[in-house]
Amino acid sequence: MPGERQYATNAERQAAYRARHRDRELPRQDMLAALARTLHGTLARAVAQGVSPLPPELLSPRVDRTLQNLIRYVRAELREDE
Repeated sequence: MPGERQYATNAERQAAYRARHRDRELPRQDMLAALARTLHGTLARAVAQGVSPLPPELLSPRVDRTLQNLIRYVRAELREDE
């Protein structure tokens, strides 16, 4: 004889599982895109105000290129510290 059901529906069971394993979920693409645009805009403002801790050459008109430049810059810095 089966035990008492903990969840009334499969949807409730799935929601509970997702809530327990939230830290294993990959970030959503729209969230990553929004973060990239925010980082690009923040870096552009810092460069325009002359307070950027990063070289202004990292900034590109395109968000994806700015992120690529930033990754290359950080990787180069890591190699210099080794």
